[in-house]
Amino acid sequence: MRYKLRGAMVLTEKGRERLDLLVEDGRIAALGKTSSVNAKELDFSGLTILPGFIDIHLHGAGGKDTMDATYEALNTIAQTHGKHGTTAMVPASVAATFEEMQAVAEAIKTAVDKGTDGAKILGWHVEGPYMNIECLGAHRAECVRNASVSETEKLWEISGGNIKVMTLAPEIDGALELIGYLRTIGAVPSMGHTMATVEQFERAVAAGALHTTHLFNAMRKFHHREPGIIGAALTDDRVSSEIIADGIHIHPVALKLFYQNKGPDKALLITDSMQAVDLEDGKYELGGLDVFVKEGSARLEDGTLAGSTLTMEKAVKNIIELAGASLENASKMASLNPARLLGLDYRKGSIALGKDADLVAVDDEFNVQFTMVEGKIIYNALG
Repeated sequence: MRYKLRGAMVLTEKGRERLDLLVEDGRIAALGKTSSVNAKELDFSGLTILPGFIDIHLHGAGGKDTMDATYEALNTIAQTHGKHGTTAMVPASVAATFEEMQAVAEAIKTAVDKGTDGAKILGWHVEGPYMNIECLGAHRAECVRNASVSETEKLWEISGGNIKVMTLAPEIDGALELIGYLRTIGAVPSMGHTMATVEQFERAVAAGALHTTHLFNAMRKFHHREPGIIGAALTDDRVSSEIIADGIHIHPVALKLFYQNKGPDKALLITDSMQAVDLEDGKYELGGLDVFVKEGSARLEDGTLAGSTLTMEKAVKNIIELAGASLENASKMASLNPARLLGLDYRKGSIALGKDADLVAVDDEFNVQFTMVEGKIIYNALG
């Protein structure tokens, strides 16, 4: 299908411009004045078109959880987040038994091979079980274990080679060896759920670690005499970091600290969302644990934060309003930076000729009105 998108302000790699977009065969075929021959014209007057958002860390939405381990669940998650401008995603599992992880691996493979009716599933974010028991967060303690290359190799094969990110604590037994293995298969080793010191952080980076998972949350606290992984990550440009910018997980001052140190090039926005996205407050589940959602905050019974109900367009809006990011930089954190981390920036993450037509249109209040994934309209509130 060929589309001409006209009338919008478009955020390209050069900045914001009012121009037309021609989409053909799933790619951006032209920018500027274009012929409308055989193209369906869509009017985007009053809207801004941004690169589609890429969420590399989410657990659920629409009443479904990655740990449901079915194609149907992943499709619902992709559809739900697609309505909020996410065009590509890496669903995350939680600490689980090998059998449970095997089922997730099989479901991820199916979703990658088959495609979805929403955001494109790029692969699997394996969050745990290789974490520090002292930084458990919303994970089952009985499933936490030391890092294992052999177990990861099996899951890699079952998933069809679709492990894209793995969160692990770099200080636990076997972690450095696993970090090295992850680099050989093209996966991103991410440090999280960790009590790592600065020295342990340094050893992990030397071994190949590239990223930190939901910085500030579920990790050693910052202290001026032992800055730990937080201080190390904030001051090391070799490593990118992701943040949950929902106004709940992170105080606005910490969000500013993050943006001023990691933004715009090494900062990523994620949702870490659970199944209550787009649903009412109530009792839900995250990886086998009961979660109680009240006023958008998701917590275990003991008050521990358990994922979020955040969506990517709200994360972008929050980093602008709470941390002072420009739209251009906020967009980079939600699109280009995750694409670059995954090695996909040659075709995703920005609006440029020849790149995938992954697009989101927002109004002045930053409400999503339209989402396109590789030239396919997956959400349209324009009528």
